[in-house]
Amino acid sequence: MFPHDKLDWNLARLEKDLASGAPPDARLAFARGCLSKGRFHGGGDTWFNEALTQARRVLHKEPGHPEALVVAALALLLLDRAEPADRYLEEASKTAADNPMLWMALGERALQKGHGPDEVAEAIAAFERMVQLAPEAWESHMLLGHLLAGRVKGPSTPRREIEHAQYHLVRALQLEPSAEEHPALLHDLALLCLKAHRVADAQRLLTRLLDFDAWRAEARYHLGRVAARMGKHKKAILFFRQYLADLPDERADVWTRIGASYLHLAEPAHAREACNRALAIDDGDLDARWILGSALLTEGAVDDAVRVFREILELAPDHEDAFAELVRLRTADGDVRWLRQALRSETAVYDRLPAHAMRDDPRSGRRVPIDPRSSTRARIDVLLRGLGRVDPEVTGTVLACLDLTTDEGLRFRLWEGVLELLAKKRAGRVAADLAQPGEAYSAAAGRDVLTLAHLLPEDQLTAGLALQEEDLRHAAVSRHGPADDVVAHRRNIERERQEARAWQAMLLLAIASQRTPTARNLLVRWSSDADEELGLAARAGLAMLGDEEAVHDLRALASQHALDHLARRAVASTPIAGGPEPARLVSDRDDLVCATCGRRGSQVSHMVHGHGTSVCSVCMASIHERRDELRTREPEVQCALTGASLLDADAIYVYQGVPVSAACVDQSLGHDEREAIASYLAAL
Repeated sequence: MFPHDKLDWNLARLEKDLASGAPPDARLAFARGCLSKGRFHGGGDTWFNEALTQARRVLHKEPGHPEALVVAALALLLLDRAEPADRYLEEASKTAADNPMLWMALGERALQKGHGPDEVAEAIAAFERMVQLAPEAWESHMLLGHLLAGRVKGPSTPRREIEHAQYHLVRALQLEPSAEEHPALLHDLALLCLKAHRVADAQRLLTRLLDFDAWRAEARYHLGRVAARMGKHKKAILFFRQYLADLPDERADVWTRIGASYLHLAEPAHAREACNRALAIDDGDLDARWILGSALLTEGAVDDAVRVFREILELAPDHEDAFAELVRLRTADGDVRWLRQALRSETAVYDRLPAHAMRDDPRSGRRVPIDPRSSTRARIDVLLRGLGRVDPEVTGTVLACLDLTTDEGLRFRLWEGVLELLAKKRAGRVAADLAQPGEAYSAAAGRDVLTLAHLLPEDQLTAGLALQEEDLRHAAVSRHGPADDVVAHRRNIERERQEARAWQAMLLLAIASQRTPTARNLLVRWSSDADEELGLAARAGLAMLGDEEAVHDLRALASQHALDHLARRAVASTPIAGGPEPARLVSDRDDLVCATCGRRGSQVSHMVHGHGTSVCSVCMASIHERRDELRTREPEVQCALTGASLLDADAIYVYQGVPVSAACVDQSLGHDEREAIASYLAAL
């Protein structure tokens, strides 16, 4: 897109040619070099003004010259002169739509309007078009990569968005950017690696960043974060202190991070000192107060820690961790009275709370939105857990709070909390029964186990299956008393055998509800090795896990007993009942042919295959580039690869008559991008 190689020499040569009356092409080449020098080589506004001057001279002689219009518009935008740039952009859009510099200018113009979601989306679309027109230009990948990286805000960002940003940054680095832009690319890529939990890759990138004087301090700060993430807290403290030494003013958040590392090293005194320094700089640093309170607790200064946690709640009433720690301390002390009163207070105030509110953020000084009702519900959940551990009359305590609120949602949550507490208590007794199944088994006890299976670990459920013939004989005597004759004794043993089978059948279903590979293996073994009745119970468990053969057996058995309606209801919610199925990514399969272009698997990097249909990676890239024009809104259209409809997919595109869901396109592009990212990072 722009000249970079021997840029200063070429600019000097072109300037000399212009003095001797060079043609417009040479003048535009000089203008492009000026834009390159100003934008990508640290030259600044002087070079943008020179580029604008040369472009206007070309336009004076050749009005409407497409490239001159683009250069003039881009120079004006880089000089923050949007209004005159718009006139050039409007005219250039008609004649230079295939010029990647035009799309760079349109992206810059979108960002100058603001950085809201709409403006950023407009800029991303422009830069993506620029990448399509100049796929081998590092500038296009760099601009798009930086913009995508800036959109990655927190842990909730989808992994696909992080990988997409990483890919364009990697491509820019592979295409050898200018020395001025190289460190910024390393920096953004390193931060994205941190967000993607590629900590070792982030460390290698940041270590390279240490070689650049202007970026050394920033690299040390993030290397401190990396070291803390890796558990190397002494090294983290070293990097943070080196970073602070390079700053003209201290940063409170860095001292907070130092305090956190000292706390991990079990040095609470040093942690307390670091947090006090952070609070001396910024009294509103909630993280520093939180770590300070934790350090005081570690030192045994409980009263001082409680004071700090209360200060946190005064500054930020929605700070859930501080409230949870106060409840934990009261629970550890067995302070039932305080816990009961806190539950009553939180419940009574709920109806008077607004649905949305604002509070002052002590750190930024700005007002931030909060959800008081959501925070109060979270507090009530914490109190319910605490009361469940220490209050012998917790059920009555919670039920008494129902009359303190008229909000049906909260009343239901309290009632639900009562049921959860009762279930946990009952689960404790059931766990004791599972530990000695020979004495506790029965059909009724089995139903209790099945009801509470979500609260019981799988190993306890499996242990409860262990019943022996001796257990049945012992139970026949202990439960029914001594029999008058052998026939009566055998009859009692048979009754116990039926109870034992019912118990074991319920346990098999409870084990199936765990939905783990070990549970499936156990059910498969019992379905083939156990007697007919318990084998049927094991197959019912497999049907719960979506086993088609087991479902078929159950339907056949139900049909024999005219119970087809029960069978339909029983398997209606199993995974085999329909719905979209994920497509597979396949490589090196020459027997697969792309349904849209006819390429074979050996001719492309991979195929996406599903439902007997394949689409190659080349066509997936074409679909991505043309997704706006290929998108369908027909509700009955289903993805040929997964069976997904618009109810299941974010979007469906129809390419060469083949419907393909957005998830399949992302699956294909994501594979290629991950390969490129992994290859680059592995070579560091």
